[in-house]
Amino acid sequence: MAASTLALEAFGKALLGVLECRRCFAVILSRETGFAVHAVRIGLGRSAQPSADVINRLVGRSEWTNDSFFAIPADDDLASELLGAEADEPAHALVGKIAASEGLELVFLAGWRAAPFCPAEIGCVSRAADIIWAMAQGQRRSAGMAFDRILEEFAFPAFVVDHTLRVLESNEAARQMLLAKHPVCLDHGILAGSNPLVNGKLQQSLRDTIAARSEKGWANGIIPLSTDHRSFAFAWIGAAPSERHRDRVLVIIPQIDPAAGARRIATVFGLPWAEERIVSRILCGQPPSRIAVGLDLTEATVRTYIKRIMLKLGINRQHELFILYILTLSPFVEGRREPRTTRIMRYAAIARPTPVPPPDLPTHTARGEP
Repeated sequence: MAASTLALEAFGKALLGVLECRRCFAVILSRETGFAVHAVRIGLGRSAQPSADVINRLVGRSEWTNDSFFAIPADDDLASELLGAEADEPAHALVGKIAASEGLELVFLAGWRAAPFCPAEIGCVSRAADIIWAMAQGQRRSAGMAFDRILEEFAFPAFVVDHTLRVLESNEAARQMLLAKHPVCLDHGILAGSNPLVNGKLQQSLRDTIAARSEKGWANGIIPLSTDHRSFAFAWIGAAPSERHRDRVLVIIPQIDPAAGARRIATVFGLPWAEERIVSRILCGQPPSRIAVGLDLTEATVRTYIKRIMLKLGINRQHELFILYILTLSPFVEGRREPRTTRIMRYAAIARPTPVPPPDLPTHTARGEP
């Protein structure tokens, strides 16, 4: 029942955005009995719920015999009773009915809108309502997925913990991390960091997340697990996707992969392999002098390549490569969502700057090409 109510609320909120209205009353009815199964009011207090008589009057409107969607004015007594109406408010509302599922119907009343609904708009809404409801139902099914199935969607190590940091669920990447015992480990079933300071931050972030969830908020936090530049690590902590278990918290530990990040950036911006290798080393935190030694180049040649890369990417500082790394990063396991190429091209449409012609480089250097 809670999941169905959430789906109905999601439908009502989305519908208000489409119709540019302020409030909505939506109810799911049984075709066999005519009784309301679920009802929600969006934009109105939860304390004042309509009576069965009011719902029956809405369902019994004579207009239903001609159409499943029709507009009504603010001076309609039933509309005012269900949505409330103030003197200075707009004066147009829309009523609709769609099939919710087998044996069930979804009836809604949305208002108030400044402009009247024209026939063409009502026709569009009749088609959009089915799509919106299908999407709301999909969100409900996702909310009911088991934790272990959700966690395996993540490419990064992910844990679900309770209010004591006891690990309840984890994905394969998380289990591998626990075997390595870095940057987190298990201490008698409790998720623990490398020192008391990290453990204190974990516990505080956990308390903040649970407190916000109890107040119907969605707080999340990021805490450092290791500040060692050779193995920097941090954790993202937020509420687990569950309405039944509101004290469960999701802990995700992103993994930095410079080689994969350089490959994504090179694909997005069309960098050749020689430049991709330099980007990879920059993401590893290597200065030009060290990159030159590793690739058997002069430092001047490396700096020239770096300037050309930044011109192609439209950035001014090397640290902005890390922003591009994040922008092209997907948290999902390869193949579980859209193909990587599709994601990369979508990111490119957002991130790609106006192309700038690169400067000419010599065809060879004193110590060879990378």
